[in-house]
Amino acid sequence: MCALLVALGLAEDWKAAEQMIREKRPYISMNTLHRKSLEEWSKHLLSSKRSGESDVSSVIHSDYNQK
Repeated sequence: MCALLVALGLAEDWKAAEQMIREKRPYISMNTLHRKSLEEWSKHLLSSKRSGESDVSSVIHSDYNQK
């Protein structure tokens, strides 16, 4: 859910997305693997934005905007 919020442009990063979710669902929990995966995804997202590559989040975002 954090990655989706970032991909749709509703949150700046996964940590902000986690806070948004936590506001509505205060008892969510993410384990170390969740956080590590989101951190890796975030690094990939930043590197693909710099190099101009198309990534999943841009595809999701463009598809979402067309509807």
